[in-house]
Amino acid sequence: MPTLPGPSPSPDRSDFTLTTAAQIGAALPHLLGFHPEQSIICPWLKDRQLVVTQRADAPDDEQFRDYAGALFAPVRALDVDEVIVVYVAQEPAVPDGLVRGVAEQCPAPVRVHLHMRGAQIRECSPGQDHGESWRWISTKERQQAAAYFTAKHAPRPARTRQAVAEELSYRPRDGDVETDDRARHRIGLDDLMAALMCSPLRVSADVLRASVCSVAARDAVLWCAARMTVVDRRALLRHLVEALSATAPGRAATIAAATAVVAWLCGDGVRANAAIDRCLIEDPDNYMGTLIAGIARHGVPPSELESLLREMPEESLNSGECRVDEVRPSRYSQ
Repeated sequence: MPTLPGPSPSPDRSDFTLTTAAQIGAALPHLLGFHPEQSIICPWLKDRQLVVTQRADAPDDEQFRDYAGALFAPVRALDVDEVIVVYVAQEPAVPDGLVRGVAEQCPAPVRVHLHMRGAQIRECSPGQDHGESWRWISTKERQQAAAYFTAKHAPRPARTRQAVAEELSYRPRDGDVETDDRARHRIGLDDLMAALMCSPLRVSADVLRASVCSVAARDAVLWCAARMTVVDRRALLRHLVEALSATAPGRAATIAAATAVVAWLCGDGVRANAAIDRCLIEDPDNYMGTLIAGIARHGVPPSELESLLREMPEESLNSGECRVDEVRPSRYSQ
């Protein structure tokens, strides 16, 4: 390409795209908000538009298939049709077992696997010998990314952690008077369980907000959630999110914990973590909040959590605390 005379022109934001490996590498610090190290980064796409960017620490052992399963557990409910996987590592090659594990476990087609090492990047598809040439991420590409992602018109991910956290934060309804009207909607434990076990679901956000204020009611919600169809469970999550956003600070820990567990059962790790944050901010010693935080931190598959909840006998629901079982939760709460 001929060299332009005079000073370098300002980067043109209008033609910036994420089509080359170098452009993707240059964009990562702006998508994450920091420069990643020893990470796996997954920009998830729908109709070639960014939905959300996921980052996790690179594995430190060779249990690559298990690692990949845990990596993708929180995002299986995303409405996406492809993903770009970037391995940020100082090693000269990405282990082929890791690339294969990611390709096998990924819930959406992988458009490309990339290995980023400092200011260099190259493709690293499964089964290849990783002999592709390195490509430098140039100053021009970094300037274009910086100009594009800081512009007012720049597109934003459809679903960010901050946006989801705001969705779960307290938002008084328009016209609401600051009074406690929960008694009007509260129903007994037996009636709550009966409503939860109907399909389609016959419980409203107002009933959940009013009723899920005790450990017994929370446990009933989780016991029923583990036995619901996928469609009913997702409907329950929507109602819990609405109920949590209508619950004033100081009263939300119990329903936030229930929301976090149901979100994780649905494969919605973003909402689960946002609900965990609200729960533990309001009640740092909340048992269920601490438990689900450990489950999220260890990447326990939703299917295993569902199995644990299904083992909880119905007669334990009024025991005062959810005993998913008496031994295994401890390994997720350390």
